[in-house]
Amino acid sequence: MAQRCILKCLKDLHAPIVLSNGRNCIIGRSRETKIKDKRCSKSQVELLADYSTYTVTVRQIGANTSGVNGKPLHFGNTSVLKHRDILEVLLGQHQHIIEFEPPPINSVLKSERLSGEDMPRRAGTKRNSKDTMDDSSKKARGNGAVAANGWESLYDDSLLVLNKDMEGSSKVAGYDMDGTLITTKSGRVFAVSTDDWKIIFPEVPGKLKQLHKEGYKLIIFTNQAGIASGKSTASDIQKKISNIISALGVPMQALVSTGKGPYRKPATGMWEFLKKEANGGIEIDLQSSMYVGDAAGRPAEGKKKKDFSSGDRLFAMNIGIPFFTPEEHFLGVKTQKFNMPEFDPRTVNDSVSLFDPPSTKVPKHELEVIVFVGYPGSGKSFLASTHFAAAGYVQANRDTVGSWQKCISVMEKSLQEGKNVVIDNTNPDVESRQRYIVAAKKLKVPVRCFVFSVSKDHCRHNNKYRTFSGANHENISDMVYNMYKSKYVEPTLKEGFDDIVKVNFVPSFRTAKDEKMYKMFLLEK
Repeated sequence: MAQRCILKCLKDLHAPIVLSNGRNCIIGRSRETKIKDKRCSKSQVELLADYSTYTVTVRQIGANTSGVNGKPLHFGNTSVLKHRDILEVLLGQHQHIIEFEPPPINSVLKSERLSGEDMPRRAGTKRNSKDTMDDSSKKARGNGAVAANGWESLYDDSLLVLNKDMEGSSKVAGYDMDGTLITTKSGRVFAVSTDDWKIIFPEVPGKLKQLHKEGYKLIIFTNQAGIASGKSTASDIQKKISNIISALGVPMQALVSTGKGPYRKPATGMWEFLKKEANGGIEIDLQSSMYVGDAAGRPAEGKKKKDFSSGDRLFAMNIGIPFFTPEEHFLGVKTQKFNMPEFDPRTVNDSVSLFDPPSTKVPKHELEVIVFVGYPGSGKSFLASTHFAAAGYVQANRDTVGSWQKCISVMEKSLQEGKNVVIDNTNPDVESRQRYIVAAKKLKVPVRCFVFSVSKDHCRHNNKYRTFSGANHENISDMVYNMYKSKYVEPTLKEGFDDIVKVNFVPSFRTAKDEKMYKMFLLEK
């Protein structure tokens, strides 16, 4: 049986409060708790400890909602807390942990505290660099269990959620975190530690509190790919966000994308999760909602550098809600200038002709070679394996046969067998194209060039879409695109081509859902 039960402030703002066995204890705004927030009643919650069962029954008796492990506890309702559960005297604020001394026998203390702070480890042991998530979050993996600090880890750790069951609202005010709600204390672009932050403007807390009073649900949407790459840990980010929300002094939900998948802004995975699973079933009014972020595509102005990306603005555009920069939202400055991306997926349509000129014939000659020229992701392989394969062309691709020499071997063998050939490679420069022209001319076979008129950013978008849509396709790095661009020489008839045809991008979608995803902005910059 426990000898003592204490209520301990996670920020150590006051001495632990002893909860006597079988005796009611009223907690609220007082000198003892150091809570001065007038929204907290002097009689906010009533606690009753039972040492024999290692439990504490909490009843909400104040005017404003309290919280238990991140879930709201409304007026008159009760909940049972166990060893190391979290009581939020006000929902999302004034977090306290329940501790029995000695702890229950079946209690397992893991390597990280639920608050995100390190617990003492055995001498000589090291933390695995991949073991970045606090233990309570690991338990949540795949089953959505709520950790005692209110955090959940979902979808193979690709999405972290704080206060998932927070009361929903038809009006949502969403915020990026770094550069929007906070900036670094050190003055550096990137934080040097998890404590290197401060509220970006003095006006921020007041603005958030006013919106909260007006019925807005306040939510942080933040990309933290450093978690997946090992540059940061889930527990560090969780601790940081919880501390930021506490400093802001207003209830907030938080959604964290940990990698580069469909939950990463500007893709709308986090927003879709909010709508379906984290807003209490309440439909969101898009025009009454808003999103605020510093990645807004603003150009350099004076001493101010250009924005590192347009990800936040594009996130809001994908959703269809009004967007504001931090300066516009918190400081009331006039609308700031910004640049839209060069490629706009909303303009892509299927009404254009596949070939230019539209009268292009496939095949045109009794026996011929067609050499493709285009960025990775421009649609070359799809066209070769569908349109040209259906016309009887043999496809020669370095990715499948291994080298340009083997492509030529496939070409020569096929031509000798009387089969047309399509060279499905990028072929950006004269040298790469000459190999096939020379080999075909030796066999007295005409060569046509099909140039895919698809821009670099359009191809990058296509590549991102394929990885998001579940296609078995490897991500192509920007280095590959830049290399193609640096080598590219526009094809001419002087190289020996009998004809040059432009290929337009004509999309084809299996479902309306696929089309909707494709026509979203998927590139941050």
